[in-house]
Amino acid sequence: MTTSPDDHTELLYNDDPYMTRATATVTEVSGEDVVLDRTLFYPEGGGQAADTGRVAGHQVAGLRRERVRLEQVGTGAAVPVAAVVMHTLPGHDLDVGDVVDLELDWQRRYDNMRTHTLAHLLYIAVSEHLQSRDLPVVTRGCQIEGEAARFDFSADIGAQSLPEIETRVRQLRDAALDAHIERQDSGLRLWRAAEFSIPCGGTHVTSTSEIGGDLHVRRRRKGRGLTRLYVSRHA
Repeated sequence: MTTSPDDHTELLYNDDPYMTRATATVTEVSGEDVVLDRTLFYPEGGGQAADTGRVAGHQVAGLRRERVRLEQVGTGAAVPVAAVVMHTLPGHDLDVGDVVDLELDWQRRYDNMRTHTLAHLLYIAVSEHLQSRDLPVVTRGCQIEGEAARFDFSADIGAQSLPEIETRVRQLRDAALDAHIERQDSGLRLWRAAEFSIPCGGTHVTSTSEIGGDLHVRRRRKGRGLTRLYVSRHA
């Protein structure tokens, strides 16, 4: 069975990133790859690492988006708003129409949720720092997994700026800001906390107080005009 180009996988984590169990129906099977009508599992994207877990008792060995529909955002970037999610399940015996149980590896998801929200706080702190110096805020990529995240900024951010940036990240974390996702009519999702708004398709905690840990910011020069900043929240 093949889905039409307009079909997509319902992403349960968009409505409830704290959900850990669900059922779904198999809609496509191609070798080890299985498509479900809905999924708990976040496939890698936007810098955030993919979830892990089990489908009908089979370990999810990989996740990827296909037939992606993109939406342009104000920064000019294209953000995925709908897709079919392929689940790679080695050794499975599933057929189209099977109803299956989904089980998420919660600790990995929760670590990524906390760190993704922390990455947004780093972005806010660096944006404020650069804008106070009349410098543009341009990023060249990010990576979020486990207890650490990194952003590449198109700016020379010196070591002397790190205490100010780290202090601001801590202030935002300790302010226990309520955070939520606002979905636009186009399908675009905006992460909002207080007066801050960032386009994002990832998973997040609902309060910055959940981030926890001992926060640290460090840097690495990646060449003239490019700085990589790391933020971690070790327990």
